[in-house]
Amino acid sequence: MEEQDLGRYVHILSRQIKKRIDESVSIYDVTSVQCAILGFINRESKKGDVFAKDIESKFNMSRATIAEILSLMEKNNLIERRADTKDARLKKIVLKKKALDIQNSVNKEIRKVEKEMKKGLTEKEVEEFVYLISKISDNLKK
Repeated sequence: MEEQDLGRYVHILSRQIKKRIDESVSIYDVTSVQCAILGFINRESKKGDVFAKDIESKFNMSRATIAEILSLMEKNNLIERRADTKDARLKKIVLKKKALDIQNSVNKEIRKVEKEMKKGLTEKEVEEFVYLISKISDNLKK
């Protein structure tokens, strides 16, 4: 059996998904990465405070990258960073009204892209794909 270049296929798929989502949500003046972060903050803030370190961990991004993304989101009036009541050195991240207003619309756009991705696949194939991609991801964790 010929060796397959999994990384290349994953990279191509990742770029295709990012491009499609970016196109779908551009009318809201946000990127796919910002959408993912807004969705994460929205979900997690219902359970408790959300901090930059939580986003770094969830998205496997460096502190500098997350700081840059959050700064832009703050500048665009999507989020606010507030001092934590227990530790003023920590800044919790709170969604502003503008972010909440676009959240539902963005989620609808993302669901459309998800539906398009799953077109022609059985539920079993989707489950298998998720299992395999998770296993590959686990293999690369240190």
